[in-house]
Amino acid sequence: MALGPFATSADLVARLGRDLEAVEQSQADRLLADASNLIRMTAGYQQISRVDNDTMTLRGTGTAVLKLPQRPVRDVTAVAGLASTAWRWDGGEQLIRCDGGLWVGPWAVTYSHGVDTDDVAYQVAVSVACDAVKRVLTNPELVKQRAIDDYSETLTDARASLMQGEQDTIRQAFGVSGWGVTS
Repeated sequence: MALGPFATSADLVARLGRDLEAVEQSQADRLLADASNLIRMTAGYQQISRVDNDTMTLRGTGTAVLKLPQRPVRDVTAVAGLASTAWRWDGGEQLIRCDGGLWVGPWAVTYSHGVDTDDVAYQVAVSVACDAVKRVLTNPELVKQRAIDDYSETLTDARASLMQGEQDTIRQAFGVSGWGVTS
């Protein structure tokens, strides 16, 4: 599934406080998509955006608990090949076998996950994506330092990357420490 950028060119313009120049406009969508991918990577490869009725094939590890990889889980509607009485969703990130069986082999699970665009965490992702792109647009030559006579200026790394504080913000917004597929 192709995931789009969190922010739009309009979001970027609003945060820049000016219109984009022609060359910036041609780069904006790609840069916003790149920044969004960096955010998803920082968030433990979470899709983040709301996805309803997503069917994923998960591999059981021979336990009575199956951990769902995308967070936050909104709802679990089906496990292919199992009656709904054979499992239960714990309201968090786990499916628990209720019939005494174990999760062994592949299981197709249909569930909804992610956050809505008006959710605070999603808006944090929009802001961080725009900030990462703003650095590229304000320093396209990737100048690290410049000096004229006795004036010297050191610039922020302008590559499309997330700064440490932005990474920390994303991890906090999406609760990354407890996410991810574990064996």
